Amino acid sequence: MSPKKHSRSADEILAHIEQYGIEQKDASPQNDKRISTKRNRRTKTHRMTIDLHGLHADEAQHRLRFAFERCRSTGMQELLIVHGYGRHSDPSEGPVLKKLVRDLLDYDFKPYYRDYRVAAARDGGDGATLVYMR
Repeated sequence: MSPKKHSRSADEILAHIEQYGIEQKDASPQNDKRISTKRNRRTKTHRMTIDLHGLHADEAQHRLRFAFERCRSTGMQELLIVHGYGRHSDPSEGPVLKKLVRDLLDYDFKPYYRDYRVAAARDGGDGATLVYMR
């Protein structure tokens, strides 16, 4: 007896992706699971999420540049950057990752996005930044 083959139609696969999203397992050389992409069923937009929690500024900057390039190459409409509130940062410096993200957006990445804002409460509130790509 031959083993039963599981075949799925393209529609079934696309429905599954729309419902559960896609996690980019090969997003970085270290197979970092901090980057994921999902399609918002309500607004029908494609969004990539990157989590910078616990990273040093130089590593966070590298990964953020990688995420911007990936958004541009794949046509993502939104980039959600989770940087945290800065509770573990030095009180005299303030939230390091949040400041780094906003500085990069204001100076380095300006040509690549339309606008950015503080994320909605369900997406992290003041601990995340939502970027609308061009």
